[in-house]
Amino acid sequence: MVREIGVGFSRLCIADPMGGQMQVSLWYPTEVADGIVGLAPYEFPGTRDAAPSTGRFGLVILSHGSGGSDLAHRDTAIALAKAGCIAAAPLHPRNSLGDMGDDRRIVLDGRPRQLSATIDALLADRIWSSRIDTRKIAAFGFSAGGYTVLAALGAEPDYMRILAHCERHAEDDPYCRIINAVSGEEAAARAKAYAEPVQRFYDGRLCAAVIADPFTAPFSDAMLRALPPARLLVLRPEAETMLRAEFHGSRIVRLLRRRADFPDPREIVVPGAHHLSFIAPVPEALGQSVAESEGFDAAGFREEMDRRVILHEEMNGAIVAFFKQAFSDRERT
Repeated sequence: MVREIGVGFSRLCIADPMGGQMQVSLWYPTEVADGIVGLAPYEFPGTRDAAPSTGRFGLVILSHGSGGSDLAHRDTAIALAKAGCIAAAPLHPRNSLGDMGDDRRIVLDGRPRQLSATIDALLADRIWSSRIDTRKIAAFGFSAGGYTVLAALGAEPDYMRILAHCERHAEDDPYCRIINAVSGEEAAARAKAYAEPVQRFYDGRLCAAVIADPFTAPFSDAMLRALPPARLLVLRPEAETMLRAEFHGSRIVRLLRRRADFPDPREIVVPGAHHLSFIAPVPEALGQSVAESEGFDAAGFREEMDRRVILHEEMNGAIVAFFKQAFSDRERT
C-alpha cells in the first residue's frame, strides 16, 4: 500500500527587490502525516515546519491577485505538494490584503521581480536548494498574478496601454470601470508614472505557467506574440465579471496559436466560474465581509463556497496534471 504524501507548511521572510521584506508561504512534500495548520481564521491540512521529504521536486510559484494574500490559493498549493511539488506563494508588498499602496507603478514593476526573488531565495537556501529540480520551475498566477507571470515569462509591458485600452473599451471591459473611476490630479499622476519607460524583465528559469483570468492590458499583441516559448494553460471563467476574455486571457491563446514554435497553448473555460471563483473557499468567519464584497447575501455566500469547493477540486486536478506533464516533458529534453 502506497503511503499518501503529507504536506508541510512553512513561512519565510525574504528581501523584497523593491525595498523592505516580503513574506513567502511554502507547501511541500513531507513524510509526516497531515495534521491541521491553523492561521486564524484559516485552517488547512498539513504540518507546520515539518521536515521536507528527500529528493528533488518541481517548484511552482503562486502569484495572488491585487488585494489577495499568500493563502489565497492554498488549496492549489496543497494539491501541488501532494503531487510531489514545492509550492511557494509570495505575499506581494503594497498589493495585498491590508497592504494596498497608492503607487501602482512600483506594484507593476515589482510583482515579476518579487516572483523571481522568491525563486532566488529558495535556491540560495541550504535546505530548499537541495530539494528543487532547477529544470522544473513554473508559476501560477491569478488576475494581477497573471500579469506577473507573463511579465516574468518575458512579455514586455507598456503601462500606458492600460489607459489607452480603457479609453477604447470603457463599455466593453468590466475592468475599465475601475480605471476610469479615477480622475483629476490622481489620474494625471498615474499617467505620468505609467509614461516612464519600462525595463523588460525576464526569468528564463520558468518552463511552464498556468494563468487564471489574467490581466493582460499592459501587453501589446506584438509583445505577447514574442513571448519566449513555455508551456501555457489559461483558465477562463464562464462569467466574465471582471475581465473580458477577448481582451485578456483568450487573446494570449489566440495570438500564440499562430506560432509554430510555441508549445500548444491551452485554454479551459471553467463552467459556472466568475473572476473571484479562482480564490480558495474562505471560512465562515469571513463570510459577512466576503459576501458583501462579492455581492452575495449570507445564504448566497454559503452556496457560493460550496460550489467553489467542487470547482476547485476539478480545477486543481487539471492544474496538477498540466504541471506534471510539463515537468515530465522537461525530463526528456
